[in-house]
Amino acid sequence: MGIGEVSLTTLILAVVAGLAIGLAGWLWTVVQSERKRAAAAGEEFKTLQSTQSQVIHTTKLASLGQMIAGVAHEMNTPLGFVKSNVEVVGELIEEHQQQNSKKLMVAADYLAKLARADLSAPTAQQAVRGASAKLSAALRAIASAKPEDATELLTDSIDGLDQLTNLVRNLKGFARVDSDGMDLMKMNEAIDSALTIAQHQLRDRITVVKELDEVPAVRCVPSQINQVVLNLINNASQAMGDGGQLTLRCRRNGDFVELEVEDNGPGIPDDVMPKIFDPFFTTKPVGEGTGLGLSIVHKIVHAHNGNINVKTEAGSGTTFTVSLPVDHAALRKSN
Repeated sequence: MGIGEVSLTTLILAVVAGLAIGLAGWLWTVVQSERKRAAAAGEEFKTLQSTQSQVIHTTKLASLGQMIAGVAHEMNTPLGFVKSNVEVVGELIEEHQQQNSKKLMVAADYLAKLARADLSAPTAQQAVRGASAKLSAALRAIASAKPEDATELLTDSIDGLDQLTNLVRNLKGFARVDSDGMDLMKMNEAIDSALTIAQHQLRDRITVVKELDEVPAVRCVPSQINQVVLNLINNASQAMGDGGQLTLRCRRNGDFVELEVEDNGPGIPDDVMPKIFDPFFTTKPVGEGTGLGLSIVHKIVHAHNGNINVKTEAGSGTTFTVSLPVDHAALRKSN
């Protein structure tokens, strides 16, 4: 090989090496760029998730805010009759004590008179027997006293306190932020919880009919499903205006647990139907609705791998059907 050939080969190798180094540098730059882009996308996704969770929680708190007046009424009613019952029980006990004290005083007065009398006389002996009978009767009355009215009032008071406890427990379960992820929940319990919170909107206006089968538990974020049920109940209640019938059904349909919320209101107009799940869409006057209720319901249901369907008929009402998958693993364990 001549000197010229060596120089040409060296030159080619140098060029190839340079290209390889340049290509490697370019590839490194691309990889680093993609890593940064992926990291940025990951952060953006986390931010989006956080924002969505915050929107759901904020909407939940807005719903609670709208129910504060009703909740205050629900709490004031049992508190009022508990207070009244306790006052009456106090009066009954005081009256009972006074009556027994009078009986004892009468018996003691007889005994005092006998102490000053000549007990050898037949009349004195008869008086002793009479005083003894009165004293025994007074003692028996004290020993066997059972103020039934007071017992009944105290039972009512306990029922009232149970109502308050149940209301507060359901409010806490609805308002909490779930950080523990998914958990098993019975849909019928979610229905009862939502009805407790919405009771002030339904009472004296809406007749509630429950057709609840025994169904398997679903794996979900409990407070989010509570929100779904409550939003659908509130929507149905508002759709019926001055009165109507709300029917809640729960049943198993194959691999899904289905919840139906049916009202007999005016139904959803054809031009409104395609938009009901759109964010910020509302038919309510300004200041009375955010337009996020059904949008949030739709998002929560689909995030749980479920479905939501709507059936409506003008003048006959609307039925929302929520389907959530059965947790077969939990079902096998329970069996």
